[in-house]
Amino acid sequence: MPLAARLLLAFGLVAIIATAFVGLTLREASREIIESGFADRIAAAHAGVRQQLAWEAEALRDLLPPLCQHDTFVDKAHVELERGKGDPDAMDPGSRIALRRQVPSQAKALRLDDLSLVASNGSVLAAEDASRIGARDPRLAELIKAPGGAPRLRPAKAGGEPSLEVHCALSRHGVTIGLVGARRIGPVLARIGDAYHVRLTAATEGRPAPRSSEAEVVRVLDFTEIPGLDVVASVSREPLKQALARLDRAIALTGATVLAIALGIAVVLARSLSRPIAALAHETREVMSGAPRRVEGRGGREIADLAAAFNATIDELAAMRKRLAATERIAARREVARQIAHEIKNPLAPIRAAVETLRRLRQREDPAFDDYFEEATSTVLNEVHRIANIVTEFTRFARLPAPHLEPVDLVAVARGVVTLHAAPAGEAMVTETRGTGGAAAARVELVADPIPRVSADRDQMIQVLTNLVQNGLDAAGAIRRDPRVSVTIGPLPNDRVRIVVRDNGPGVAEDMVPRLFEPYATSKEKGTGLGLAIAQRIVFEHGGEISYRKAQKGGAVFEVWLPVGGPPLLEKPPGETTVRPRRPEAP
Repeated sequence: MPLAARLLLAFGLVAIIATAFVGLTLREASREIIESGFADRIAAAHAGVRQQLAWEAEALRDLLPPLCQHDTFVDKAHVELERGKGDPDAMDPGSRIALRRQVPSQAKALRLDDLSLVASNGSVLAAEDASRIGARDPRLAELIKAPGGAPRLRPAKAGGEPSLEVHCALSRHGVTIGLVGARRIGPVLARIGDAYHVRLTAATEGRPAPRSSEAEVVRVLDFTEIPGLDVVASVSREPLKQALARLDRAIALTGATVLAIALGIAVVLARSLSRPIAALAHETREVMSGAPRRVEGRGGREIADLAAAFNATIDELAAMRKRLAATERIAARREVARQIAHEIKNPLAPIRAAVETLRRLRQREDPAFDDYFEEATSTVLNEVHRIANIVTEFTRFARLPAPHLEPVDLVAVARGVVTLHAAPAGEAMVTETRGTGGAAAARVELVADPIPRVSADRDQMIQVLTNLVQNGLDAAGAIRRDPRVSVTIGPLPNDRVRIVVRDNGPGVAEDMVPRLFEPYATSKEKGTGLGLAIAQRIVFEHGGEISYRKAQKGGAVFEVWLPVGGPPLLEKPPGETTVRPRRPEAP
């Protein structure tokens, strides 16, 4: 993965993770704050309701007793009831009509939601709610018999909704009459709830208490001042959801902004970091494929240190290559001297034998001297010619020039070599195919895939291919009537090309394989053994490799790998440049 992509990925991940961590932390903290705000509002509403109900209870405590003790309409109602001997039906109709008007007006004056004038048997003589007049309520009969005092909770089933209820009674001459008043709790809860933005409702007796949900927060409040009163306080979570939604949008926007800034910084850093590295890599490739020189490190102390280390390595490699080349030359000279001595020693034996025989015949004045002279001189001349050929081939091997590199079309070069070797045989075919398809059977054939131009010496490449093709034809022609050689060219990974020369001959003998590329190692009767050695030297000097393997169906296979950019090895030590890498600063 490129450095720029790594920096972009790293900065992007850091920005996303940091934003997610901060955002989630902030979101959870905001939720807790808002939830605690809900609890505070409910607590404040609880305190407000308690205070208000305490005030209402205190006000109601002393509201009705004065009416029962001193009020005129209560006294008149008691007198009328006393005349009827406690029977409400025996009361004067006119008095009852007057009571029906007086009780509602009295309730309004006292700000009571309900006010009833009740006889001792529970009959309602007059009430703020006219529909209740004449009804008999045993609960009220029991209530007015009890002593008055603090307000009590009137259940919802008794009065429609929970209320604070107080009463007073007037008893004389065995006749009892009472007033029962009530003030609803609902308005108090609504007023306090509006003040604190909390919905307050009295709990319904016999129903289970509600619980909190995703939609609202619910608490059940109890009041010791009014036994039996439970109030349900609920706060909608909708503001929380809206606040969290706004917070999520803000976090997402902030995260996108941070991510964009991080990616921008990563791009800037990637360019500032990768540019000197790419430049150094480019200079390094030029060093490996072109003239050796020092590379220049730009972009920071680390890059300069890397360039300095590379330059030191190049210097050391150049020195090692010089030493290695000298060692190889010495070893090569020893091996060549041994090979030449061996090759020249063989023809010297028949020359020596012929000369010694002539001398003996001459000394004895043998008549066979003249007959043997022609044979002996012919043997000496042939062996001398053989020695001359050995010296000539060795001179060619020793004087092989360095490759003159230029862009070469190897396919065109191979086509020319194949055509040259196929031309003498009138019936032979030169076949070239594109792609991976096979070729028609022929004496010499070429199969080539598209490859780039290769930096090489054209003449030396011709020499290598000519040697390999000719060797294949010679080997196959020695045992077959249809000798055939195929040349295959194609690309390889890492900017390389491959040349494969395959024949249908017997292949190389097993004992010759280890010495196949040694000078003067040959199995041919007239060969010098320098052809493959020269081919190997040319391939090595082009930065490539050459190898042999036996074909599965018989025959020899030679493979040549060449770099497209030419030989990467240094031919001379790197020279100095005018710009030196920056040295590490002193601590």
